[in-house]
Amino acid sequence: MFKRSFFKQLYVPVFIALFVGVILNLPIFIRRFEKIGFDRGLSITIEVIASFFLVLFICMLLSLTGKYLSRIGMTALLLLSSAASYYMIFYNIDIGYGIVASVMAVDSFDLSKESVGWHFLVWLVAINIVPLFVIWKFHDREKYLSEKPKYSWYYKLIVVAVAGLACWLPLTLMGKAQAEQDKVNNRMMASYGGVVAGSYSPSNWLSGVGLLAYSTFSQAEDDRNLYDPADHFQYVAPKNANSLYIVFIIGESARRDHMGLYGYARDNTPNLDKEKNLIHLQGYSCDTSTKLSLRCMFVREGGASEAPERTLKEMNVFTVIKKQGFSSELFSMQSEAWFYNKVLADSYSVRESIQAEKRHAGEPVDDLALIEELKDSVNRHPEGHHVIILHTKGSHYMYTERYPRAFAPYKPECQGIDDACSTEEMINSYDNSLLYTDYFLKQTFESLKDKNAIVFYASDHGESISDNLHFHGTPRDHAPIEQRTIPIMVWASDTFLNDKENQASFERLRELQNKKTPVFHEKLFDSILGCSGFTSPDGGINKYRDWCNH
Repeated sequence: MFKRSFFKQLYVPVFIALFVGVILNLPIFIRRFEKIGFDRGLSITIEVIASFFLVLFICMLLSLTGKYLSRIGMTALLLLSSAASYYMIFYNIDIGYGIVASVMAVDSFDLSKESVGWHFLVWLVAINIVPLFVIWKFHDREKYLSEKPKYSWYYKLIVVAVAGLACWLPLTLMGKAQAEQDKVNNRMMASYGGVVAGSYSPSNWLSGVGLLAYSTFSQAEDDRNLYDPADHFQYVAPKNANSLYIVFIIGESARRDHMGLYGYARDNTPNLDKEKNLIHLQGYSCDTSTKLSLRCMFVREGGASEAPERTLKEMNVFTVIKKQGFSSELFSMQSEAWFYNKVLADSYSVRESIQAEKRHAGEPVDDLALIEELKDSVNRHPEGHHVIILHTKGSHYMYTERYPRAFAPYKPECQGIDDACSTEEMINSYDNSLLYTDYFLKQTFESLKDKNAIVFYASDHGESISDNLHFHGTPRDHAPIEQRTIPIMVWASDTFLNDKENQASFERLRELQNKKTPVFHEKLFDSILGCSGFTSPDGGINKYRDWCNH
């Protein structure tokens, strides 16, 4: 009697798991199946199983909270998942952090009737009548609800553990299988589990809510603990701010001494060589790893400690610009969420959420996907007054995963992560990756050439290369020079340079270029502001650290 009574208590969670995890996602499974390039049948089967068991896991956790709280929780899960599925199915919208942040914004009640109208309400009512009945009435029709078998919570915990394992284990195994395929094909796909989580409801909106909560907490911590230059200095936006686009591209592991633009023997920057509005400077990074450089490269002098961990003391240049009324968005092929939160961007997307988009389904991690995000961001902010940050995968090892076959003129390449590659093979692959960076930057400039725009590019650090070795992150006080020798570039559109003051700033940059004057990450804060046209009458911009100061 006990076992029969307990199994009856699983009817509702199993039904909701089937409805929310499988039925609501059916159109998404079909779309994914059309674009998955890795064992389609097996992949979709595993994704269906994972989606089912994820919802079962959540429902069983909710069942531990008691009769009424569990019903309220399952109702919320049902309605929110149905709402998310409506926009995923009928509007082809990818639900993620950006959508969740927009919905949770103060002005979300001003959403147009085209977005929330009678058709949406009809969908919610029609699709949820039966599941709501099951949640709220099915139990009441059964006597077993009043029965409280001894140790029922213990059996529920067992089901929770089994459901969690049944969701996590197949995705983990598929991720490992995909990683093996990546080695064979010399490519890098986004995390399999991460893409799956970003593709289906409810994992996509749940992860968005979690990320928003983390971001909000992180930003609140910054407000309390970090010195904010915008609160202590007066900053004046440029006169053309209302139409201005400021773009910053964070490069990865790029060395300027391996770029033709800087005099390297190989012509692996054919597009940059021809850019008349491009300035290339002799850059040096403030540190030798991504995480440490991101701490020190966007703050004022002294804004990050000199200790090895580079503890942040101040808020960065992007928060200053944001507080001058600019909107901002960030898109990344990496996953430095701690830094992205400190930018205070209106929204950001990392590679898993970007690769979960339908247009990128089944594609490897490719910096060129950021160009589509850039174009979309510009289209969302057609008037300008907008900042866009792109964090590339660049020349991060393994180099041959960073570029398509059409960008591999230098051979032989280092083909496998477990191969013993010669220095020549390593360098060939590395130089090919920089050739692709050249193409990526060209596409960036092409996307903005008709706008009032300025673009900054700086690699986070360099890279040491030798026989079967690739490394950076050596403590900066004794790191090889190649780990800090980086390209720093500034590009501007013709519209931006039509302004006499902006043209004068660019001439100053050209002077630095022609003299091969060393420039440093530590001066980016003042230079981004100064070169974009910001001023500060009370010292908020250090004129001696502003490359565009006259």
